[in-house]
Amino acid sequence: MSQSFEITTESAKAAPPAIVSLMHVGGMTPADWVTILTLLYLVLQIGLLVPRYIDRFRRYWEGRRDES
Repeated sequence: MSQSFEITTESAKAAPPAIVSLMHVGGMTPADWVTILTLLYLVLQIGLLVPRYIDRFRRYWEGRRDES
């Protein structure tokens, strides 16, 4: 194997523990990061779903108004 491939492989193996260590030194535990990422995920999901539900609600009310 080439030396650059070995360096890349070993770097990829060492990256996750190094990232966790850096986050912990930065003052946040992995549990804190999981909480933040979960909240970010929820905000993104809500941001994607709310416009869809508003559109459906408007179409529903427009359909009801046309029936009257």
